[in-house]
Amino acid sequence: MPTKMTMTRWLVPVVVMVALGTLVVADAASAQPRGERGARAGRMGRGGGSPPGGQLMHLRALDLSEVQQEQIRSIHEQSGEATRAADEQVRVARLALQDAVTADVVNEYAIRAVANELGIAEGDAAVLRAYLHAQVWQLLTPEQQVASGEAEAELERRRGQRRQRMGERRELRQQRR
Repeated sequence: MPTKMTMTRWLVPVVVMVALGTLVVADAASAQPRGERGARAGRMGRGGGSPPGGQLMHLRALDLSEVQQEQIRSIHEQSGEATRAADEQVRVARLALQDAVTADVVNEYAIRAVANELGIAEGDAAVLRAYLHAQVWQLLTPEQQVASGEAEAELERRRGQRRQRMGERRELRQQRR
C-alpha cells in the first residue's frame, strides 16, 4: 500500500495538470461564438451554461499582454491530458450512477457506492480547476484581477436575471394549464 508521502508526490502534479486543462477547455468554450451549435449547446440547442467553476471565463476581456497569453497557453497545454482524464472519470461515474438509479431492481448500496465515486471524481476535478485558476490568477496584474472580479460579478448578475426570467416563464406556463 502506498504511503501518504508517495501518494502526495504523484497526486499534486496530476491535480495541477487537470486544473490547467480545465481552464484551457473553459477558455476555448467561452470563445465559441453565440448562436452556433457546438460543445456548449445544451438541451434544445440552448447554451449549456458556463463550465464547472466558471473561473476566469473572461480572460479575453482583460487586455492580456503577449507574454501573459503565452504563459496561459503553456499552462493549458501542460494540463490538457490530466483535465481530459478527470473529465472522463466524471463522465463515466455519472453514467454509472444513472445506470444504478435506473436498474430493474433498486440496490441502495450500489447507488450510494457509485454516488460516492462520482463525488470523489467531481472533487478531484474541482481541485484541479482550483490549481489551474490559481496559476492563471497569479499571472494577472492587480488591475486585471480587479477587472476579472468585476466581470465575474456582472456574469453572476446576468445569470440571476436569466434564472428569474425562466422562473417567471415557468409560472406562466403552469398558470395556462
